[in-house]
Amino acid sequence: MTVCSNCGAQIDKDIDKCPYCGYINKEGAEKKFRSKLNKIKDNIEDTKKEPGRALVKGVFSGVRIILTVLGILVILAILFGLELAREMKNHPKEFLSAEEQAYASAYKAKAAEELAKAYDDKDIESMARIFDKAYSVDRVNLWGVDHYETGRAASYYMKLKQCLPNLDKTKMKKTEAEQITYYCFYFYYGAYGEDGAQIFDPIRDEEIIPIITGRLGFTVEDMEGFRDKVFDPPYVNRSRVYKVTKKYFKNYM
Repeated sequence: MTVCSNCGAQIDKDIDKCPYCGYINKEGAEKKFRSKLNKIKDNIEDTKKEPGRALVKGVFSGVRIILTVLGILVILAILFGLELAREMKNHPKEFLSAEEQAYASAYKAKAAEELAKAYDDKDIESMARIFDKAYSVDRVNLWGVDHYETGRAASYYMKLKQCLPNLDKTKMKKTEAEQITYYCFYFYYGAYGEDGAQIFDPIRDEEIIPIITGRLGFTVEDMEGFRDKVFDPPYVNRSRVYKVTKKYFKNYM
């Protein structure tokens, strides 16, 4: 096991992404990429062990195979690099210089003050703005500051409000259904913790549950049946949510 450098959750060191926040686990991602490369290399070695077939196919066929494999390797490397760059672009920096650490400490102290004020004012939009700006724009990890989980919940709530109109589409994309489902499950199971309960418990009861039982078509019995499969307090496992609910997406109204 290892600790996610973004959200601090305990995760399997061999997985490529944190199942709780989606942050790339470099060690696991590298292992997964190398595993793919090794499989391709093994396939090449298997081909080399079949000289009879290679002779039948001829020299040009062999060259075509090699070029195809090389092309696949190049494409995989490019895709991996692009995915890693995309993921890292909107996440806090993991390795900081001494100067960056000093900046991050000062930034967290200032953000903590702003987050505390917004929390006292029950200003969800401001909490979401503070959290998102630190996370995606300034790339500073606020983990450990007071009301961190409530700030995350505020961010998720605003994102949910933005993506709910997708339910009105004639045909909704799988990724859109996954996004709405995860955010709704996050609030249903109270993943915002005790710190966010005062603000988000009423929202859960008055807004989220009606969406789940109305527009998404789940029953309370369904949700309780999913609890042990997707909820590992205090986190809702995003990948497990997708796995157990994907067959229901077509029923969304």
